[in-house]
Amino acid sequence: MPSTDPLQQDLAPRGSAWFYATLHLRPVPRRRLLLLQSWWRAVRTIPGSVSDPIVATAKLGWWQAQLHAVDGAGAGADHPLLRELQPALREAPGASELLRQALDTVQPGAPASRDDWDALHAELLRGSGSVARVAMRLAGCREQPGQHYAAELAAALELVMLLRDVGRDAREDVVRLPRSLLRAHGLDEHAMTALHDTPALRAALREAAQHARGRLRAADALRPPGMGRAGRVPGALGRMGHALLDEIEAADYALLQQRISLPPLRLLWASWRAGWTR
Repeated sequence: MPSTDPLQQDLAPRGSAWFYATLHLRPVPRRRLLLLQSWWRAVRTIPGSVSDPIVATAKLGWWQAQLHAVDGAGAGADHPLLRELQPALREAPGASELLRQALDTVQPGAPASRDDWDALHAELLRGSGSVARVAMRLAGCREQPGQHYAAELAAALELVMLLRDVGRDAREDVVRLPRSLLRAHGLDEHAMTALHDTPALRAALREAAQHARGRLRAADALRPPGMGRAGRVPGALGRMGHALLDEIEAADYALLQQRISLPPLRLLWASWRAGWTR
């Protein structure tokens, strides 16, 4: 029987990382997190899906206005996704402000690669890290240590996704690896977008994977005890990040012509193991 939920197609599809990572949550907070992730996915795809930067800027501006409306005194947001999230966002002080901060990191046109790892990490904290803080609030974690852990983990996972998508980005003339990494291996942005698989490029990707692994471990060390169900979501996502890095290593960092992903059973296993974490 077809679903009567008008937002069903926007939610994380069955078999995705977020679908499995949120399995441990009760229905209401789980739906909130799936809606939040759907919003973040929707706004992040705007620059790449709209060829005219002016149109992309206008679309992002509209979303900013929607977030301001969430905190307004009137009826609130017009978009059904934010309209459903609105009561929960209003009950979590500062949530809309964090989402506006994350939205500020989404820019039209090809994003410039950052100068170094620290600069890239700072931007990822402002983007996905801010969304992760809101996710923890919606999942019932209001303590700052738990939110800080989730933000650092989200930034580390973004590095893993950046590495996974390096081939796709290169085909779109986009390079998100830090310039300092490329210079250290005698590479430049053209060497990436030319899609030439060389020993120097493999070495750069290997170093990027090691850096991402280190960020994941540093985030894991920040996890406070007693997070309960809310902590199982970042716990599952962290395990998935480590598993994906294992697969990338097993492929010897041949990432220009393929996009490595984890099968649903592997994602389910990571989620199940996270369920034993307190």
